[in-house]
Amino acid sequence: MIKRNVFFKAAITGLLLIAVSISMMIVGKVTTTGIWMPEGFKVPILALEFASSNDEIQRIVNSISEPTLEHIIAATQIDMLFMIIYNLFLLFVLRSIYTVTKLVQYKWLAFLPYIIMLADLAENVQLFNAFNHAQVVLIILQLATWIKWFGLAIAFTAIGRFLITTGRYYDKVLALSTYVTIPLGIWALLSHSAINEVFGMLFYLLFPMIIIYTWFPGITKKV
Repeated sequence: MIKRNVFFKAAITGLLLIAVSISMMIVGKVTTTGIWMPEGFKVPILALEFASSNDEIQRIVNSISEPTLEHIIAATQIDMLFMIIYNLFLLFVLRSIYTVTKLVQYKWLAFLPYIIMLADLAENVQLFNAFNHAQVVLIILQLATWIKWFGLAIAFTAIGRFLITTGRYYDKVLALSTYVTIPLGIWALLSHSAINEVFGMLFYLLFPMIIIYTWFPGITKKV
């Protein structure tokens, strides 16, 4: 009987996720010289996502040169594909954990990526409005942004809860890293500073770490 990695679908999707992520970073790479951002922010797109007012959004967008804005818009367009792939990856990971543990919470947590994807979509719609100097519904942008980021924090923490039980050093380090996401997110929610960017950028570290795990989980199933 052939044995296959339980996280096989997630592992393959993870490679696609890396490819799209790299393309988005290449397309969206811009110089921030001359771009106004709130104190503590260094990444324009994150400054817009975590914006605290419409005036702040307008000030950021108006300070971006036309060529730079075109790069940011192109990267956000790629993000429409990126959000589908990263949520598909999370879905496969959570479903695989349910296959291994049979814990019902992971069965229900598998619905979380759908919520995150809808929030990300709503967020992007508002960002495109900002780029086109159209009306941004701030409450929708803020709700969508925090639902997305806290949804990710919950999903990663749930994955970490599984990893802490597997016994390997790498798994435990990764698990402990995921446990930081929710407290950091609460701190970011109550703040409007560099901590917001630290919270967002943490996931750019956790995603590749989990992708690596899915390729070498040490868990197989008969097929």
